[in-house]
Amino acid sequence: MLNIQRVALYARFSSDNQRTESIDAQIRAMKKYCQQQHWQIVATYVDEARSATTDKRPQFQQMIADSAKGLFDILLVHKLDRFSRDRYDSAIYKKRLKKNHVQLRSVLERIDDSPESILMESLLEGLSEYYSRNLSRETKKGLAENALKGKSTGGCAPIGFDFDDDNHLVINEHEAEAVRAIFHMYAAGQGYTAILDYLHENGYTTKRGTPFLKSSLVTILANEKYAGVYVYNQSVPRKLKNPAYKGRKKPEEEIIRVPGACPAIISHELYDTVQKRRRHNRERQGSFYSKELYLVSGKVICGICGRVYQGNLRYSSGSHSRFAAYRCETHKAKCGNKEMNKDYLDLYIIELLGQKVFNKRSLKKHIAAVNRYISQYNAAYDERYAVLKAELDEVAESLANLTAAIERGMITDSMIERADELETRRNTLVVQITGMHQYHEVAYEEYAYLIDEFHDTPHNSEKYRALVQRFVRRITVYPYQMETMLDLGFGITDELTETITIRRGDLYAKYKGGQDV
Repeated sequence: MLNIQRVALYARFSSDNQRTESIDAQIRAMKKYCQQQHWQIVATYVDEARSATTDKRPQFQQMIADSAKGLFDILLVHKLDRFSRDRYDSAIYKKRLKKNHVQLRSVLERIDDSPESILMESLLEGLSEYYSRNLSRETKKGLAENALKGKSTGGCAPIGFDFDDDNHLVINEHEAEAVRAIFHMYAAGQGYTAILDYLHENGYTTKRGTPFLKSSLVTILANEKYAGVYVYNQSVPRKLKNPAYKGRKKPEEEIIRVPGACPAIISHELYDTVQKRRRHNRERQGSFYSKELYLVSGKVICGICGRVYQGNLRYSSGSHSRFAAYRCETHKAKCGNKEMNKDYLDLYIIELLGQKVFNKRSLKKHIAAVNRYISQYNAAYDERYAVLKAELDEVAESLANLTAAIERGMITDSMIERADELETRRNTLVVQITGMHQYHEVAYEEYAYLIDEFHDTPHNSEKYRALVQRFVRRITVYPYQMETMLDLGFGITDELTETITIRRGDLYAKYKGGQDV
């Protein structure tokens, strides 16, 4: 039987001087090459605006993972630098491909297993990495030169500024009003919530027209450009964020500060006052603020705008009394939905799970429901398997007939295309059939330990939070009520749930005499 090589195509372009047309050209050249070699294309992977100096490319990683499934014999690129421009990454992933019995081939560089090809491939990889790093160095030099002149280094202007025709910062007076208000209110002792309320009430928005968030205020208050000092390259590199680099600062020579290089929106005295208060608040938080554990974080959803509720912890000035809540990301600025008292909600969920799940009677009822689901699923297993297996046999027969015709010299473009389609469908069916399995019924004794674990595990521990979140699908908060959906499928199915609704007023009355927020 004729052995037709199965090929996966990989195309990529970076975001510097290339466009999507580059992808089309690469794929066109690779398809033509495959036709000349009578290779069968079974998959195509494309990464757009992704640098080859890193392996953090979604389609690249998917391609490497698929190579282990035996879906293709050859990985074809237009040029080797599309695969990687980092010699270390290139060696690692080539070794992985080789382990999976996949050959790497290039349209423009004819590389085989000869000693000369190995040497040539190493030279090409070295030149590619040199080009990439040299380009990065020259780009950084150009950005630094622009920064020294007070010109744009990329991105949009900070709120309060615009760029003129020469890429210098100029004041946007309307936005600058919001910036001045933020600095003056913070210096006067106002908190983030009060500042956000003021901005919303007076119609101020970000550059994108969206409401200000706490993160917006933090960024603005730390930006020295507002005091007339152009600062570039101040952010900490990722490697210095690693715990192993704790305590290290970015080298001063890498940070560019040019006083007077941009117009000042506030005085430097006001900027210094704000920085002193920010430092004081950070020190105070470090001294008496403890880490708050939000039991259902990530599970609480706003019923109005659909955003996830975030944990919000604040202290009253002077007494340091604590108030913790789950709050919609947009809060008052957009949807107007109310926050939820964190302590009340956590207590309610604990009590609810104790009644609905973590007792002998409830647990046995849910286990019985899971076993009924398993019985129904298994009953349909044979039918599903038979349908897929019949289709697989039909595809395999068609592919064998097509291969026999090709062996007799009856080869056309349409036959190659049809072979591609059949091979792709065969691989899909194999993956589906391989992933099919029947479930065994579960016993109450397998899960009985959860009752003791629920009652004995400290409530302020990560282990307890993980246990709670295992059985809470989501909590949807509306202005006057809340819906809690419990996940009762025990990881076997997501079809078994129960939804419980409670009025917000009843929830607060249950734990604090009807007091609302």
